Amino acid sequence: MKRLHLRTTMSLVFALLVAITVCLVSILSSTFINREFEEYVKLTQKKQADDLAESIGGHYDKSGGGFNIDYVHGMGMYALQDGFIIRLYDEDGKLLWDAENHDMALCHEMMDTITLRMQENRPELNGEFVTYSYDLEAGEKQTGKLEISYYTPYYMDENDFQFIHALNRILSLAGGVSLFVAVLLGVLLARRITKPISGVISATKKISEGDYGVIVDANLKERETYELAEAVNHMAASLKEQEYLRRQLTGDIAHELRTPVTNISSYMEMMIDDVMEPTQERLKSCYDELSRLSGLITDLERLESAESGRINLNKEDVELLSLSETILQGFETGIHEKNIDARVSGEETHICADRGRISQVIVNLLSNALKYTDENGKITISVKKQKYNAELVVEDTGIGISKEEQERVFERFYRTDKSRTRKTGGAGIGLSIAKAIVQAHGGTIHCESESGTGSRFIVTLPIS
Repeated sequence: MKRLHLRTTMSLVFALLVAITVCLVSILSSTFINREFEEYVKLTQKKQADDLAESIGGHYDKSGGGFNIDYVHGMGMYALQDGFIIRLYDEDGKLLWDAENHDMALCHEMMDTITLRMQENRPELNGEFVTYSYDLEAGEKQTGKLEISYYTPYYMDENDFQFIHALNRILSLAGGVSLFVAVLLGVLLARRITKPISGVISATKKISEGDYGVIVDANLKERETYELAEAVNHMAASLKEQEYLRRQLTGDIAHELRTPVTNISSYMEMMIDDVMEPTQERLKSCYDELSRLSGLITDLERLESAESGRINLNKEDVELLSLSETILQGFETGIHEKNIDARVSGEETHICADRGRISQVIVNLLSNALKYTDENGKITISVKKQKYNAELVVEDTGIGISKEEQERVFERFYRTDKSRTRKTGGAGIGLSIAKAIVQAHGGTIHCESESGTGSRFIVTLPIS
C-alpha cells in the first residue's frame, strides 16, 4: 500500500478545506448580493412608478380644469424607454392619453424585449406585465386616474445584467486567486511543519540503528515540534546512557565474579595437583569465596525482583524510630572498630510498610555510611513525622559525593570511590536495592552531599 507523505496529505487537506470554504463563500456572497440587488431593483421600479404618478398628478391645471397633455406625452414616452406603459384617465374615466394608442409598435417591442430578456436570464420568476392604478388628486378633489404597467416582480435592463455578470466574474476570480494563494500557503505551512518531523524521523531511524549520538535541532518556534525534538534528544541521550550502563554492568558483573572464581579455581587446581594440602584453612578460604558469590547472586536477585515490580510487600504497622535503633545495635562491632559516634534521634513515627524491606533499606544506608566514614567520624539517623509522610535521614561525615555523581549513586554497581574493592566498597547495588524498595512503597529517596563533607540520604515514605 502506497502511503502519502504527511506534507502531501496536509497540503491536500488544507487545499480541500480552503476550496470548500471559498466555494461556500462565493456561492453565499453571489446569492446574497444577487438577492439584495434584485430587491433594490424592485424597490427602485416601485419608486419610479410612484414618482411618475406624482409628477403627472402635479401637472393638473386647476384653472383650466385639465391635464397638460403635452407634458403627459413627454413623460409617457420617456417612461416607455424605462419599461413603463402609462394610461391617463380624467375624473369621469375618459381616456386622455395611452402609450399603446400613441405608439403600439414601440410598446409591443419594448414589452417583448423585456419579457424575452427576463425569461432568458430569470426563467424561474415567471414574470409578466402587471398594471397598477394611481388615483390623482389636486387638494381634496380627484382629478383623474393613472394606470402604469410594468414587468413584475421586477425587471432589469442590459446594464443591470452586465453588472451582475461582472460581479459574479469578480467573485469567481477572487475565489480562484484565494484558492491558489491558500494552496500555496498550505504547501509552505505543511513544509514548515513537516520539516522538523522529517528531522525527527531521520534521527529515530539512526537511533534504531544504534547511533545514539544523533541530535535533533530543537531551535523551533512551535511548541509541539520543539517538545517533540526535545523528547527525541532526551530519548537518544537516555538510550546512550543505558547502553553505557549496560556495558558497564556487564563489565562490573564480570569483575565481581572473576576474583572469587579465580581464587577458587586456583586453590582447587593446586589441591588437585597435590601442590598444596587441602587444609581446613584453605577449604574455609574457598568457602568464603563461594559465600561472596552467593551473596552477590542474592543481591542481584533482590535487585531484579525490586526493579521488575515483582516485589511482594507484607505491610504492617512499623515504628521507624525504634526500628532504626534496633538496626543500629546490629552494627556495634563495626562502629566500635572505627570509633564512630553513631546515634538515632527524632520522634516516634508509624508507617504502614513491609518491616523486612524497610529494614533492608536502613541496613543498606547504614552499611554504606559505615563503609565510607573514616575513623572517629559521626553517623546520625534522624526520624521526623510530617503531615502526610515520614522522613528518615541517614547522615555521615564520610568522603562525600560530588554533585555530578549524586544521581548515579543509585545505579547498579556504581561506586564513587573507584579504588575500593568489594571487601571495602561492596558490589555497588545496595543503594539500587534501597531505591527500588522505597519506590515500591510509594516513597522517594535522594542524596545531598559534597565531596569531603559527608553525605545525607533522605528517605520519604507515606504514613498510610
